[in-house]
Amino acid sequence: MEETPAPLWRRALGLVAVWSVPGTLSALETYFFSLSSPRPMEPWRAFLSQLPGWYVWVPATPWVFALTRRLRLGRPFRAGAWAGHVLACLGVSGLFALVYTVCQRAFGAGMGGASFGVMLARYALGWLPMMAMTYVATVGVAQSLAARRRERERERQAAALAVELAEARLQALQVQLHPHFLFNTLNAIVVLVRDGEKDTAARMLVLLGDILRRLLQQGATQEVSLRDELSVLERYLEIQRLRFQDRLRVDWDVDEALMDARVPHLVLQPLVENAIRHGVSARTAAGALRIRARRHGEALELMVADDGPGLPVGFDMERSPGIGLSNTRARLSQLYGAAGRVSVAVSPEGVGTVATVWLPFQREDAPSGRGAAHG
Repeated sequence: MEETPAPLWRRALGLVAVWSVPGTLSALETYFFSLSSPRPMEPWRAFLSQLPGWYVWVPATPWVFALTRRLRLGRPFRAGAWAGHVLACLGVSGLFALVYTVCQRAFGAGMGGASFGVMLARYALGWLPMMAMTYVATVGVAQSLAARRRERERERQAAALAVELAEARLQALQVQLHPHFLFNTLNAIVVLVRDGEKDTAARMLVLLGDILRRLLQQGATQEVSLRDELSVLERYLEIQRLRFQDRLRVDWDVDEALMDARVPHLVLQPLVENAIRHGVSARTAAGALRIRARRHGEALELMVADDGPGLPVGFDMERSPGIGLSNTRARLSQLYGAAGRVSVAVSPEGVGTVATVWLPFQREDAPSGRGAAHG
């Protein structure tokens, strides 16, 4: 995000405040030095004779900053840049000497009966070392601020590239799910056609088309409402019920108040697919799935449980070769960091497997209005 520059009047006041410091110190030095003379200078005269000269730097500072950006000093050595800054330093010094001379003749002790030209030449030479140091300090500050701006710009660009890279990785992970899901569903349709169950196959194709239409509508969207996620999942499960007929039962346990929570798109489908493949399909009798959503403070818990034979001996989710689990784990990490995680464990009842997703609870600004609510 680009920084909004401060208003011109605020920047001018800031410069006045900055250059009032050396002007005030110079005025105080002049005043206290005059106390040792037979005719001490009034404080107001000391300030009026010194401050205006230093205020020459108020308009000069932005100009010096702009010149520093244009004529950068450093390596490699550039004679033109150095010559430009030397001329600029002499110009500011001359302007300072001119204003200082006018103020000295009006409010200061002056130089006796010296003419204006003599006073101008003496003040210009006398103040030149101080003005040169002041100019160098101003250029140093300008280069330091420019370096900070360049560093912030590099950080901004790096952050933008990191975001683009993360989005590209997420998109690749999400796209990976589509052909995987499509292949498995089409394979099931082929089996139905071979078995002569054309009506069931036709219904499955209609449901598949509806799912694909919704996936195309979502596009590259990484997060959707839980309502939309469950709507797609419901159609996927209807396909599976057509495949398994009476062998699949689904129990929904979702709090209606969570329907507008934001969840990763297709976060539950691979978990449900695994539960059907390794749970319901492994049973000779009917099997059941339970899909649950609960809020725990600032966290949202999504759970998919089956009553199948459970996990194989020595199962390690970190080394699981399955696309569904590895994809879900990678997407949660990209989206939420350590706050997003997935676990797979044996059911507390000792029968079946429970896959649980944890992610930060975030609510949609408004309900999406698509899909059916589940209770």
